[in-house]
Amino acid sequence: MPRWAWRAIRLTAIAVIVGLVAWRVDWGAVVAAFRVESLWLLVLAVVANFVSVVLKGMAWKGVVDGLPGLRRRTPYMDLLSPLMVGFLFNTILAARVGEIAKVLLAKRRLARRGEDLSTTVLMGTVVVENIVTTIAWVLLVVLIGLFLPLPSYAWIITAVLGVICLVVVVVALLQSPNRQVPPWLSTGSLWRRITRAFQRLWGAVHESHASLRNPQQMARVAIPSFGTWIAQWAGIYATLGAFGLGYVGWGGAGLLLVTITLAQSFPILPGNLVVFQAAAVVPLTASYGVSAADALAFSIVLQATEMAVGVVVGFIFLLFENVGFRELRREAEGGRASSRASPSRVR
Repeated sequence: MPRWAWRAIRLTAIAVIVGLVAWRVDWGAVVAAFRVESLWLLVLAVVANFVSVVLKGMAWKGVVDGLPGLRRRTPYMDLLSPLMVGFLFNTILAARVGEIAKVLLAKRRLARRGEDLSTTVLMGTVVVENIVTTIAWVLLVVLIGLFLPLPSYAWIITAVLGVICLVVVVVALLQSPNRQVPPWLSTGSLWRRITRAFQRLWGAVHESHASLRNPQQMARVAIPSFGTWIAQWAGIYATLGAFGLGYVGWGGAGLLLVTITLAQSFPILPGNLVVFQAAAVVPLTASYGVSAADALAFSIVLQATEMAVGVVVGFIFLLFENVGFRELRREAEGGRASSRASPSRVR
């Protein structure tokens, strides 16, 4: 489908959703609900979100440093800066363009140091880091559920994602380094181009997994990944306290961590607007009796504390990358399109 058609569909979806929300919501009550009881708690929430991103960068560095083709460890800033710029793109654009943008920037920085890593291999490290981070999220949710009550749907979501990620990790770790992609992944002429792309990505993911067989290297990835979610959990709890919703407690913050994380996995709209609000409003109103106006006001500010890190800090890092926003966006969208059209030419 042409790009303009996708944009038209997206704009139509945004217009319909915004229209429905504007029609059904009592905005007077929402405005009245913006009563922040503690600005310091909001500042703490922003700091917690920043710490979460910093730890995510450490986890990604743990995966990249374990690549067989890497001659020396990667300086942390060579990955933190692309990561922050990627968050900027993911915050204001849809379809996870930031994932491609941060890989392109990381490739440039590594190339300056004489490291010749392909775009596909670096994308594989992103996939592996996300998988390990998701497993850490599953473990944290399980720990929360052992001590604090969580609804049944939170357990179901956690179990499904946990099983999927564990299967990917186990298959990648057990597969021998020289073994080709299993035959069942490359059958069928109709899907040849799709399977070729999948084979390339799978090879990169498997290569990135190889270093995780080393317990020390696994710890360098797993510990920051776990810390990432703890920081996000703390940020949600601090924002609840800032709005006088502290009675929801750490359990409610844990439930929001589940629903919001799931919603952010499907970036339908730029910044995941509306979807993010729904993921926060529904559990607060259904499970904790928070009014719809209070829940919506809280969700808007909660997303603002997360976007502050992605937009402000991400833009600052972009200024030091010697590349314009539009230029990098073009490269990222072009890279994504070329990977779909001709996987064999992706570097």
